[in-house]
Amino acid sequence: MSKRQQEKSEETRRRVLQAACEAVETGGLDAVNIRTIAKDAGYSIGSVYKHFADVDQLIVAVNHLTLIRIREAMTETAEACVDPLERLKALAHTYYRFARGNTNLWLALFGHHLPDDQPAPEGHKDENAALLTLIGIALKTLHPELEGAELEARVRTCFAAVHGIVALALENRFVSLSDEVLEKELDFAVSKLVAK
Repeated sequence: MSKRQQEKSEETRRRVLQAACEAVETGGLDAVNIRTIAKDAGYSIGSVYKHFADVDQLIVAVNHLTLIRIREAMTETAEACVDPLERLKALAHTYYRFARGNTNLWLALFGHHLPDDQPAPEGHKDENAALLTLIGIALKTLHPELEGAELEARVRTCFAAVHGIVALALENRFVSLSDEVLEKELDFAVSKLVAK
């Protein structure tokens, strides 16, 4: 393949993926339709299938971009906070704000399931590991005694607790709580989770 053909192929993939991201943003997972995305991107259905084997692979690509965006936002937050407890609280706020501001993308990330015979893509695993590492660094600073499997378990527990609060908030289970109150509750939960 010539350099020009390669560039054209990459541009097609980029535009198809952008159209898919926009579809998810506006309509959630139900809006991911190959025919519609091909039309929105300005390509044929065959061009979409040339880059993505099926709808699942297209959604996986959208979800990968969402994971990257979450990791970038949380990395920026982590780098701005010196105190480890404040960093953990800020990470929880950032996660909530991303989910609230990009609800359909966030829901697609956790709502899409690959068939049982297809493992999670390596890129997803790498991004998940990077997110958990941000939590792990702060936790290790607070609790130097935590190591190995114990540290890993505590990191996952902290993430799961924050994720659960965020999920319930987005499902309007905390109808009476404002964003400000919810973020205070995230602070409370994080403080209790990492207390000595």
